[in-house]
Amino acid sequence: MVRVTSLGKGLGRVDLRGEGIGKNVLPGRFAMVEAPGHPECILLRPYSYYVSESADHIALLIRDVGKGSGALLRAAPDDEVVVLGPLGNAFPTPAGKVWAIAGGVGAGPFGALATHPEVEILFGARGVYDAGFAESLRALGGRVTLATDDGSGGFHGTVVALLEEKLAKEKAPDALYTCGPGVMMAAVAKVARRRQIPCWVSLEERMGCGIGICRGCAHPDASGGWRCICVDGPVYRAEEIFAAMGGES
Repeated sequence: MVRVTSLGKGLGRVDLRGEGIGKNVLPGRFAMVEAPGHPECILLRPYSYYVSESADHIALLIRDVGKGSGALLRAAPDDEVVVLGPLGNAFPTPAGKVWAIAGGVGAGPFGALATHPEVEILFGARGVYDAGFAESLRALGGRVTLATDDGSGGFHGTVVALLEEKLAKEKAPDALYTCGPGVMMAAVAKVARRRQIPCWVSLEERMGCGIGICRGCAHPDASGGWRCICVDGPVYRAEEIFAAMGGES
């Protein structure tokens, strides 16, 4: 069973029901999901779990970026969808104050953390027209501060600039969690390293299988090696991935 809720142009929340699909879901884990009605899309698509409403009910946040994601956003209530998961590892259970820094679909892993009393979410978007995921997090009860590149809503600037401003004015959190574009996460990791704040990142990558067979999600790490993020990720300590990137400022 499928229910699609529009969150703005090309953005949506997709709710799926099926026996047991919400079991063992944790923030940061992901599922491989079918493109309904498109048998030519042989490979499943990876999506972070947004929330697990019950053992038989999950929700995903999806941006329309191609045939697979578009098919999910246009799915009918009686469409059947194959879901393989949960897969991958998860963010640590918060032990103290956590700031979660999200960009775009990087909001996905933080749905289950939105109501945690120690978690505050900083969300970056191009403009208010692209901030539907932030509003969805607020609807869950999350404390969300919006940053927009064009200044059309919330803080005027990048979400990393917002993070820097908060750190200049407030006591640093006990940890940073981040998910979104690689450049954004590398910048967050740099800030965390400079301020000596523990930081975890959730990597996003194209995947063919989700179980470590195809190696399509191999990602470089800070040591010069490679990580198969569907198997030993997608969540890592920031220094495992970004410590060697760029100089300190």
